[in-house]
Order: sequence, then C-alpha cells, then structure tokens
Amino acid sequence: MNKEVLKVFFKPLTWFNKAIKKDEKLIFFYTNLGFRDNVKAFYDYLIRKNYNDDYRIVVSSNDYEKYIESAPTNVTFVGNKQGIKYFLKSKYAFYCFGKYPIKPSKNQTVVNLWHGTPLKKIGNLEKGLEKIDYNFFTIVAASSPLYKPIMAKIFGCNEEQVQILGNPRNDELFIPNKKEDELLKKPNEKLILWLPTYREYNDDYIVSVLKKTQIEELNSKLKKSNIKMVIKMHPLQKADAYKEKHSNIKFMTQKALEKKGLSVYALLRNADALITDYSSAYFDYMLLNRPIAFTVEDIEEYRKKRGFVFDNPFEYMPGEKINSYEDLEKYVVNVAEDNDVFAAERERVNMIINSYNDGESCQRVEKKVFGGIK
Repeated sequence: MNKEVLKVFFKPLTWFNKAIKKDEKLIFFYTNLGFRDNVKAFYDYLIRKNYNDDYRIVVSSNDYEKYIESAPTNVTFVGNKQGIKYFLKSKYAFYCFGKYPIKPSKNQTVVNLWHGTPLKKIGNLEKGLEKIDYNFFTIVAASSPLYKPIMAKIFGCNEEQVQILGNPRNDELFIPNKKEDELLKKPNEKLILWLPTYREYNDDYIVSVLKKTQIEELNSKLKKSNIKMVIKMHPLQKADAYKEKHSNIKFMTQKALEKKGLSVYALLRNADALITDYSSAYFDYMLLNRPIAFTVEDIEEYRKKRGFVFDNPFEYMPGEKINSYEDLEKYVVNVAEDNDVFAAERERVNMIINSYNDGESCQRVEKKVFGGIK
C-alpha cells in the first residue's frame, strides 16, 4: 500500500479516533522496525513495575510473532494492521519507529519517544520534506532544552509538546547485567564498538574507511593489543557485508544481536571506546564519558546531501576524527594505551546534549504520562 493510498485510508480515522471512547486501562505500543529501542526499553520498565497487573498492554509490531508465546500475563502482541483497532481504543500509546498517521484525541496521550537525539537533519528539516505532517502525538521526548526548538521544527509541533525526558533506552547503560557483560567481554580485554550509520559503500570497502584488504592487518593489531572490535551493522544495511570470521573482529547484525537476547545498549555499556559517524548513539554513549572517534571522510558530501541540525557539527563531536585507515590505526593505539585527550570536551558537550545523567528516563516518562511513579 503506497503512501498516497495510506493517507486516504487514515484520514477519516482521525475523526473516528476523536469519537471513540478510550479504555483507561489500555496501554499501546507501536513499531514498524522491530520491537526494540525506546519503546522496548519503556515496555520492559512497565513490565518490571507490574503495570500489566492493572493494565492491558498491547504491542503492535512488524515482528510480533516471535513474542507471542513468551508474552507476560495481560500482554498481547499483534501485527500492525490489527494494531489499529487497539490504538483507537487506547488511553496511552507509545512509538519510536513509524506511527499511525492518526491525530490523538483530547482523551488520549500519544507519546513519540523517537529513536535518539539527532545530529543529522530529519523530518521537516530535510530538503523536500518541509511540508509533511509529522505531528501525530501529544508529546515528543527530547534530551535537553537545546533540542526543544530543534525537535519542534523536525516534527512541525509547538515547543510545549517537546518534553525533556531523556531516552528510555539509555537507562540500560546504567544497569549492569552479569550474564550479558560476561558474554560480551572477557576479563582484561578491551572492546571497541563500531556503529556505522546506513551507507551505500564502494565494493572495496566493508565500512567507511576500512577496506576488505585491510581487515587482516587490523585484526592483527587488535589481537596484539588484546582488543576486540564489534562492528554492529545498521539494521537497514545488507547483512552479507562481510562474512569471514576473524579472531578479534566480529560483524554483528540486528538479527544476530536479538538472537543472543542483547541490545545495542548492552554493547555500548560494555564498550571501552566507540567509533561512529553521525549516529545519534554517540550522544547516548557520552553519558559514560568514554573515548569516541568519528569517521568523517564524507562529512562535506553528507552535509550537502542530508545536512546537520547544527551549522558546525564538529562543535558537538568531541572525539578523534578518522579520515583514513591510518587514522583508525592511531585510534586503536590510543585506546590500547588509555590515551584519552577528549574527556573534558565530552563532558562539556554532554552537559549541553543530555540534561540527565541518571539512568531514570523511563521513570520520567512514567511520571509525565501516568501522573506519578508506581
């Protein structure tokens, strides 16, 4: 079903949503890119707090089938077509990937948790998308006052709708999990996590500055320094980017991560250092104040094609800049030798980007939406 047909289909549902009575005890979650990230983090929080004892919880997801058998009491997993009827009846609804283009009724609270604090332009800030209506929520979460006007422009909403709550997914950074942590990293071993955003790479390259012909050399250097590198591919990236196995380099897809019962935030929690480009995940990782490096060899091209929410993105990228394989090698050496010259700069940027450094974003969302903490 194309977008124009969907618009015609959903338009009358806004009027229907205004008229239909809401179930005060129905909590609804929606995702069209896998049950993960902020919606999953907040759902897990509600289950830990036993909200399903007092509320019916319905999760509408494109991958709903794998959760049906293990669903807790009073929790139902459905597909996204079936989910429409539950959304229309729900008093509370949450999403971060996709949404139903149905305006909330005045008796309904719809929360856009989004999936991170953006560095690159998205929504109405993107060229050609300025007039699209993205405002299908009551409130949208943001990480700091700096982002109030930015998120309002992105989603075409007023600043009162933007609430400084943080990202629920970040709470996992503050919660040790012995089983996960032992699985991801051996004692006395360092872990570098590489999180590239979606790209169409030249056939010679695996990711960014790393060519296929250089991987053995990099693996050898990592092995000598007792460093493991995990390259977590973007969910939309082709899974067959590189299949050969190496002692100290592991490529991991979203599917493989979920199969092990892990999230990206378990990886981030255990990572001693991060490599990324323009992914919002590095804003999250700053909460831990550990080394970050940025692959920026295409930043000018990216600025022209996509653009950034800041005029000078480098002011908000506190870490080493990688433009070549040689720069990558230097970063590995610095991580091995604990040579971290950007700690103070990370603290400065973190204070601007993240208002809260406490691992209690879920609690703030709970308090805002439900009027208190259970």
